[in-house]
Amino acid sequence: MSMEDPFFVVKGEVQKAVNTAQGLFQRWTELLQDPSSATREEIDWTTNELRNNLRSIEWDLEDLDETINILSMLSVPFGANGLMNTFLPRCLKHVHWAFPFIID
Repeated sequence: MSMEDPFFVVKGEVQKAVNTAQGLFQRWTELLQDPSSATREEIDWTTNELRNNLRSIEWDLEDLDETINILSMLSVPFGANGLMNTFLPRCLKHVHWAFPFIID
């Protein structure tokens, strides 16, 4: 059994989830700007999906960070350091700063 690099395993999934969150956020802002264009159920569904998606991204990034820290302590080689060092902080920054009012 081979051990897959946690950075590359999670990176693609997180990027897809961020794209989904951006689409949900766009729809959510449209619904809030013109509430008469949607039902209350659609607004609630979009809000909940966006919140859940962002929490999931945050948890995935926290898990990845913990795994990377453990592997670092064990001196296990992983990831392309340049990519990893920019990807993780960039995603966390995007999730926390772009959507802070939804996560809390």
